[in-house]
Amino acid sequence: MKKLLYFAVIALLGSFMVQAQEEVTLSAWTHDNLYIDFFNSRLTEWEAMHPDIKFTYDFQIIPNAWDRYLEALAAGETLPDLLGLEQGGFPKFMKDGIIEKYFVPLDDLVAADRSDYAEGRMSIYSYNGKLYGLESSLTASVYYYQPKIFEDNGVEVPKTWEEMVATGEELGKKGIALNVATNSGNWFQMWLDQRGGAVFDKDGNFVFGDETNRALAIEVATLIQKGVKNGTFLVVLGDDHWGGVTIPTAYREGRLAGQVMPDWWSSCCLMPGVEDMAGQWKVALPPVWSGGGAKTLVWGGTGWAVSQGDHADLAKEFIGFMYLGHESQVQKFEKINMFPWMLSAYDDPRITSLEDPFYGGQKLGEIYAQLADGVPVWYQSPFRSNWSTAAGDNLPLLFDGSMTPEAFVDEVTKVTQDAIDFGF
Repeated sequence: MKKLLYFAVIALLGSFMVQAQEEVTLSAWTHDNLYIDFFNSRLTEWEAMHPDIKFTYDFQIIPNAWDRYLEALAAGETLPDLLGLEQGGFPKFMKDGIIEKYFVPLDDLVAADRSDYAEGRMSIYSYNGKLYGLESSLTASVYYYQPKIFEDNGVEVPKTWEEMVATGEELGKKGIALNVATNSGNWFQMWLDQRGGAVFDKDGNFVFGDETNRALAIEVATLIQKGVKNGTFLVVLGDDHWGGVTIPTAYREGRLAGQVMPDWWSSCCLMPGVEDMAGQWKVALPPVWSGGGAKTLVWGGTGWAVSQGDHADLAKEFIGFMYLGHESQVQKFEKINMFPWMLSAYDDPRITSLEDPFYGGQKLGEIYAQLADGVPVWYQSPFRSNWSTAAGDNLPLLFDGSMTPEAFVDEVTKVTQDAIDFGF
């Protein structure tokens, strides 16, 4: 009888504990399923830290999730606890102070070791001196290339942009391009940032057209125009750069040797686009500018932001657990190939020794590790989209030679300044 009573009490206590658990649903919107894959891979660890909470998750993949968030905000609809805020969408949240009205500052999550994180991956999610997004990747760019094309033509992989255009002069005559040019303001900006130029300064002032940055922008535009003309760059416009057949076909036909792109591009675009070419690729350090600048280029990035709401504290703890600290940064690279932006993590053996069969067993981490401390720092502005649109609209004219480099830079400057002056 006593034994039965004992088990009855245990069962009652267990039932009480289950009932006593707080039920919480954490929601997240993102445009990329890779982030959700990573979150799901660590949920067991996360839940073990909160035995008093019964979690459910509402993770949704939504194209241009940041735009949908703004629409939901305007309509008074329910908003997610976490938003994957792509860096190109961040300026929209700077307008009218939306980011500080509806999101939670995250500075305290990195306060203890802020200097150990790449500043260039925090400046792009900052507003009024506060951090509102935790970056997903270093976004350092490398040169993805087909070694056989270089070997067959007896040329070396270029170490500078000037060398690339010179080599492109030779291979262009054979119908072989070494890189891709596309009509994206983000694409042009990554070149300018690497060269040491800027579009906006730390305070959000428009500086693209000042004496120093104008000269650097003209230098960059001049090299690009020359490279398009001599065949170094294959021009691929619009969405075809991301999901079309032009680039994969050119790779397979040997008309395009490679492309300088960020770390995330490998998983999202190259490998899925040419699965049949596994083992035929390698990665090299990106070209640098002879005149000086950064070690690498950066394009893209998704910073996770936390909405103000009932579960803001838990959501903030969740993204801090998933993304920050040595172990989290390493696991993210292991599972979704997004390189750490925590500097002390980039030389972890699990990163530097990880072999990738798509790249013939090459250890990509060794390449990325050489770039981690050389990521350029650049800044956002509510008018960045105006600048980016102006640049993207005029790049085709730069490519086909109907606009000089000087005219390109001056026109982009004028259009952007007009938008600023009239508050567009």
